[in-house]
Amino acid sequence: MDAELQPGKIGTLYYFGDPMCSWCWGFRPVLEQVDAEYPELQRVTVMGGLRGGDAEPMNDVLAELIQGAWVRIHETTGQPFNWDLWKRHRPLATTWPACRAVLAARRMDPSREWPTMVGMFKAYFTQALDPSLRETQLRVAESVGFDRDEFERMLESPEVDEALQADLLLTKRYGITGFPSVVLDLNGGHYLISPGYQPIEGVRKAINRVYTTAGVEFTRPESGIYS
Repeated sequence: MDAELQPGKIGTLYYFGDPMCSWCWGFRPVLEQVDAEYPELQRVTVMGGLRGGDAEPMNDVLAELIQGAWVRIHETTGQPFNWDLWKRHRPLATTWPACRAVLAARRMDPSREWPTMVGMFKAYFTQALDPSLRETQLRVAESVGFDRDEFERMLESPEVDEALQADLLLTKRYGITGFPSVVLDLNGGHYLISPGYQPIEGVRKAINRVYTTAGVEFTRPESGIYS
């Protein structure tokens, strides 16, 4: 899934994430702020496949581990969580079905890939819906303007399976082992910007450091947000 640069872009910012990754939800505001502050970078979202395996419900150990992470993420980032999820559902341990929903959106309309990702985040973390379920995936798809039946057909297509395998391969090729992770491809170099969650200040410093290393001169706004 190597990305060709679009006109006006100077580099590619690869975001490796997963719609069931709790820290990815915590990182969402940071990532969207990076998009706004660095419009010269082309962002590509990659489904990292947080957990593979069989379609079995989470066991108690995993469920408790995730709930503990929610507490830390809320304290660190302020992102909201709806604890009713754990009273209503026990989602699948594998995150691949949720990843496939985002990839189906990409195949149908790349401009709606990120809105679908955000919709999956919100369904899981704030609406207490199980992102493993087809009904949740279809509801999210409808919310961003997809036809329900067309989206379901895409979900069942081999194209989505191929897209998932391609994303998993890219994740492995870049040596990504945790999520979220951000890598900047610039002037032929590959730079790890964020190995895991970082606040916006840390991401800015990392990108600006890469710009200096790569000898990139790019006009900045006069607001001082890049300092």
